[in-house]
Amino acid sequence: MKIQTTILTAAFAAALISAGSASAQMAPRGEAFVMEMLGQRGWQVSCELNQADGDTINTRDRGRGLLHNSRVAVGEVVGGTCSYSVPERGELRLTVNLDHTGFECPFTATDEFCRANLAAGATGSFTVSRIPEPAPGQSLTN
Repeated sequence: MKIQTTILTAAFAAALISAGSASAQMAPRGEAFVMEMLGQRGWQVSCELNQADGDTINTRDRGRGLLHNSRVAVGEVVGGTCSYSVPERGELRLTVNLDHTGFECPFTATDEFCRANLAAGATGSFTVSRIPEPAPGQSLTN
């Protein structure tokens, strides 16, 4: 009987440890990475977003016409990268929705929005990442 109790206790502890490490990689259920794009002419934005279940979602949007907007919304994102290209005679504004999410702003936020205003000819990339969770007993505001 003592051996069975020891085995059950060890199995329960192992289950808790593996559940804890899996939850560290999980995005909150229903939470989505949402980015809006608004620009002139032939801008391009592509993203490779990693989901909590291990899937990778690839998106690609392109501006058409004088003024075009688009939106990317992908659920349960844990990280990824996005790249952009603005034509020589165009502009592009990227806005990441941070309301009720755990995402970090990948841009230098100048107001309450997580927004980048990209000039003509700009190219580059940015990382999509989550705000690190504090260790047990610690807070993010030290």
